[in-house]
Amino acid sequence: MAVPLPTAHLVASCILAPALATVLAALLGRIHEKAPPAVAISACSISLVSSALLLTSLWGSSYLELEASPLWAPGMPLFILLDPLSLLMAVLVSLIGLLILLYSADYMRHEPGWPRFWSLMSLFLASMLLLVLAGDLITMLVGWKLVGFCSYALISHYYTDEPERWVGGPPPEPMYSPSHCGLKALFTTTVGDVLMFSGIFLIYAYAGTLRLTAIYASAKAWLAALASTPGMLALTATLLAAGPLSKSAQFPFQEWLPEAMAGPTPVSALIHAATMVKAGVFVAARFLPIFYIGLHELGAWEASIFFLIVAYSGALTAILAAAEGCVSSELKKILAYSTMSQLGYMMLGLGAAGLMPDPAPALTATFYHLAAHAAFKSALFMVAGLAIHLAGSIYVEQMGGLRREIGLAWASSLVLGLSLIGLPPLSGFWGKEEILSACLASGLMLPFLLALLTVFLTAFYTIRMLGLVFHGPARGERHAGASLGHLASFTPALLAIISVVIGLLAPIIMPGLEEPLGSVLNSYLGTKSTASSALTSWHLPGTLASLSLLAAGALLAFSLYVRGRPRPEGILATRPYLRRLRGVLRGRLGLNSIYYAISGLMLRIRRPARAVEAGIDTAWNLQLPKAMKALASALRKIQTGHLGLNMVYLLAFLTAAIVLAILGVI
Repeated sequence: MAVPLPTAHLVASCILAPALATVLAALLGRIHEKAPPAVAISACSISLVSSALLLTSLWGSSYLELEASPLWAPGMPLFILLDPLSLLMAVLVSLIGLLILLYSADYMRHEPGWPRFWSLMSLFLASMLLLVLAGDLITMLVGWKLVGFCSYALISHYYTDEPERWVGGPPPEPMYSPSHCGLKALFTTTVGDVLMFSGIFLIYAYAGTLRLTAIYASAKAWLAALASTPGMLALTATLLAAGPLSKSAQFPFQEWLPEAMAGPTPVSALIHAATMVKAGVFVAARFLPIFYIGLHELGAWEASIFFLIVAYSGALTAILAAAEGCVSSELKKILAYSTMSQLGYMMLGLGAAGLMPDPAPALTATFYHLAAHAAFKSALFMVAGLAIHLAGSIYVEQMGGLRREIGLAWASSLVLGLSLIGLPPLSGFWGKEEILSACLASGLMLPFLLALLTVFLTAFYTIRMLGLVFHGPARGERHAGASLGHLASFTPALLAIISVVIGLLAPIIMPGLEEPLGSVLNSYLGTKSTASSALTSWHLPGTLASLSLLAAGALLAFSLYVRGRPRPEGILATRPYLRRLRGVLRGRLGLNSIYYAISGLMLRIRRPARAVEAGIDTAWNLQLPKAMKALASALRKIQTGHLGLNMVYLLAFLTAAIVLAILGVI
């Protein structure tokens, strides 16, 4: 299909501007310290304008596909897929990324590694934009791996591992260095990557293409061939689900994200709001049409495994992470658990969407919730950075009373926290309620109950966090010279306003999103919408149940951590079972210890294997060449070049051959 030239230019500028800033920020940082942020912010602004223009110009169309032949592989075309899903994600990544970069200009100005930080942040955004705009699985995988690399490098930003940069604790609980945390994230997500890559190889083996639209169009044929071998479709679904679950820190890959807080606060905001963890949700949505066709068009029950894995993993992660957030001491770790929990809702929404006759309503609710979460969670991390900077501690028990010192941040965090718990009509309410409704409509009763209980826990840990940070007496020493610039203070306030606007306009935004998302899904599926877009199974009793749990959790936390009556310490002192439960949750249910034990076992297995490998390497690469050299040296000695001696050698060889022939040896 012919592509308008301005569209191609806009796509190129959207991706290449931050990619070019990656190089320029690193080079110009040696010339002037203001150059890296100026370059990175300008490049992200270009990406935002380009993606916004693409969204407005292509919003009415189903999708547009661009083809490019790279110079290094002219016979292997790459594709860009512009549809409502990818364009909305591109705008979201650019907008949230730009606000985080503006915040970083103040927050990071006295931190080490200044040019490296801005270079990697630009590469992070470029990689995410490449991922969401990719129209083939090769391009998607390039963006996918670059996102993982940038996450590792930015989490390890303080790679010199000074003790004050460690996270974890407080002692005697374990502490982790930034370089360790970065490697943990890289290792855990790589396990999921390898599994997903294996699933993609299976798709290519049966579909014969890596182009997304071609995979969707031919899905009936190649899925039927795949399903003809029992278990193959289930295996493919499991392998493909592993990648999104690992990137989005969902069970059983969730343990890397709490330690990702070792990176600078802007890195935490970017990872949680618009890049790394949201990449998993986006890619799961890209796989949704494949297994939807397998389940609803072909009737292959094994295709439902993808949706069930995603839904059950999301629901389990939602409640486990929320429970752990209720007892965590680190401010940013509470927000990390919150992100894992909210991502669980999004994964649950995608799983429910695939099991429903019409996936558009649940898909719309999921991506509305993704956008709302990006706004309020990025701002909450910014506020957390201000609180940590002022209090000089990462622990909420050593804060308190900050409401009087950073009043604007407190007001912003109050609005943002209420959005997080889902208080209507704020933005966290609408998507969550639609996802709960989709669970009932799709028959996911156990995930529904887990997600409903998570509402209580979300309200509890959010109000607990706000109470410990902003209310009560100051419990720690204030950090001298802790003031930051105006951008660091006003950016979260701006995001709080955006979050409120998104919530108030939700009754308009969500139907407006559902029509184009449903249209493009029908184009990929080759079907027409056969079901009403309204999710009618939730009704007033369900909403009242959700709001009752929200109120119960919020009031309990308000009484304990804002009013301070009764004192939490007094309750723990008189109830041993609560102390044991608190210990189990602070120990992360033993899962983190299990993963370290598995890693240690693999290292112990590796040591003898490494000795065997060393022996093989020595024999093959050292001993064998030495033997061949000695043999060549010996043979060279009998090669005198004299004809007479050569004739003697030939006669001896012929005589030996004749004797052996007579004896019947040869």
